[in-house]
Amino acid sequence: MRMTPPTKTTTDTLTVRGAHGVAVAEQAFAAFAPKIRPKLSQFMCDHARSDDGAKIRPFPFQSDLADAFTDPETAQVSVRKSSRIGYSTILQSFVAWRIKYDPARTLIYQPTIDDAEKFSKDDLDPVLQWTVVRSVATFKPRHSDNQIRAKRYKGGWIQIKGANSPKEFRRVTSDDVFLEECDGYPWASKEEGDPARLAFKRNLTSPRRFSAAGSTPKVKGFSRIDALFDQGSQEYRYVPCPHCGHVQKLVFGDGTGPGIRWAPKENPTHAWYRCENGCDIEEEHKPWMDENGEWRAHNPAAFPRHRSFHIWAAYSQHPGAAWLEIAREFMEVRKDPNLLRTFVNQVLGEAWSERGEAPEWQRLYDRREMDMQLGTPPSWAGLLIGAADVQRGGGGRIDMDIWAFGPGKKRAFVERIEVFGPISDKKTWAKLDLEVAREWLSQDGRSMRLTRVAVDSGDGENTMEIYSWARRHPGFVMAVKGRESIAAQQAIGVPTWQDVTVNGRKLKRGVRLWNIGTSMLKFELYGQLSLEKPVDGDEYPEGYIYLPNGTSDEWIKQLVAEEFKLIKLRSGGFRRKWDKTRDRNEALDNAIYARAVAISLGVDRWTNLHWTKARGDMEKPAQMPVSAPSVPKQTVTRPPPKAPAQRRQNPFTSRRR
Repeated sequence: MRMTPPTKTTTDTLTVRGAHGVAVAEQAFAAFAPKIRPKLSQFMCDHARSDDGAKIRPFPFQSDLADAFTDPETAQVSVRKSSRIGYSTILQSFVAWRIKYDPARTLIYQPTIDDAEKFSKDDLDPVLQWTVVRSVATFKPRHSDNQIRAKRYKGGWIQIKGANSPKEFRRVTSDDVFLEECDGYPWASKEEGDPARLAFKRNLTSPRRFSAAGSTPKVKGFSRIDALFDQGSQEYRYVPCPHCGHVQKLVFGDGTGPGIRWAPKENPTHAWYRCENGCDIEEEHKPWMDENGEWRAHNPAAFPRHRSFHIWAAYSQHPGAAWLEIAREFMEVRKDPNLLRTFVNQVLGEAWSERGEAPEWQRLYDRREMDMQLGTPPSWAGLLIGAADVQRGGGGRIDMDIWAFGPGKKRAFVERIEVFGPISDKKTWAKLDLEVAREWLSQDGRSMRLTRVAVDSGDGENTMEIYSWARRHPGFVMAVKGRESIAAQQAIGVPTWQDVTVNGRKLKRGVRLWNIGTSMLKFELYGQLSLEKPVDGDEYPEGYIYLPNGTSDEWIKQLVAEEFKLIKLRSGGFRRKWDKTRDRNEALDNAIYARAVAISLGVDRWTNLHWTKARGDMEKPAQMPVSAPSVPKQTVTRPPPKAPAQRRQNPFTSRRR
């Protein structure tokens, strides 16, 4: 078969003459050229602006995170974060990038509708005024295309919705879905299910769908951002040590291994980072470490389809996120479980693990104070408080525990007093009157009496008898009732007046009932019981609970007779619950009520001077000697005081009728 060479083809050359012709030709060819879409990090450097108009220069860890938003191979981004790391700025910049280079239908979900409106006014509207945005879209005020929660531009739109309303998830289809602070969403949107899952369903039919979620986590085991992070690539920021070159991720630490260190211990003025190899790294090296750092995936199977990141405040170069500021904040909140929870969520970017497990009673039994005796208040005690629990079964019994309180939130168990007899019998309460009128001799020889007595009236069986006894001791006996509903707000609430006597007769302002936030006080109690006993002459930690020699194992078992549980509901939410691990828990209830009474007296705000006065250690001022007057005083005769005028009795109101 004869092969013939291919015919030679010639290409005609386009010749353009004149400057105007060159410009027209360049524009014509530019229309066929592919559009160059910069990475989001470069876009932020060129066009992003802060509220004051200054250019935004993202930190290296922010640049790598931002570029995941514009990576065509990434369909989902999840960021488990602390505050002060700039995630909101990245999201706002991506919205501007969309408008400029790739118009799309964008849904942004905030926890509530109010949050959605605030986000639109405070965060989104300034972005829409950036020069790069206004070059392709104009958002005029008071225009139908520029509403508070709905923005329209050529080729796309933006809607900001609240996750607390079921209608916000209906009749809308988008290309992008962004979840802001998804751990703050309600657990269920009525009968329709989890709001986060409903939101992600809004772009299932889009051919170029993209989803992102960023949030500070809340409760471990019930955190949406935790679950999304685990489903993704699980990327952590690894940075090198400037001294030894060892690459590691930054941790807060516990003071024994790698982590943030500071000095002095109580009021830090200097902080540094301890490397895994023992090197001490100063704050000034943080920019170099971040510049040479990298993101490493712990679940590479999900990369790059679903990229998930964890980042916390120690990486940020903002002044408010300096290692010294983190150390100071920790020292301020470390003793309060509620404040510490905020630190774990907002600074460490980690979910809070509820520590409601009961301490081991055997450990508490073994750590009893051998130099303290049952029935004797310690020398540092400033006041004694009694707490009583009334039991009708077994013939009737009243268990009253005496607690001593002192400076530094210290408290010590003094003794258990048991009064036996029928609860409806007045003689039983007369025996209790004798017990609360007792005096205790402290270790330093002081005579002490009870300041207040709390009695539990919440069982519903002995309420009327307890109210009757409390009325006979106004200002001294406090009728209390435990309520879980106020646990997150306060330890002891405002009292309410109860006006029914045992005989059914109503008395206005008869007795006051105090509501106690038992859950938060149990967390505090268990946290303080977990403190280790000091050794080698070290000082006892603040909030330490002293158990004297002679405390029975039965009483200690009652003190730790409950454990905390999180119960998941069908709606997807959860309920907190304290479950009894044994039948008797009188010691636990009494400890909680005694602590609540101490808080109502304001002991947490007492200074050393207050405690000195309470112990009676104030020295009386010496009397100044009186010198003899040089001039005798003149005697002034005063008239006797006039007798008070007799009031005329009203025959209709007086008893003499």
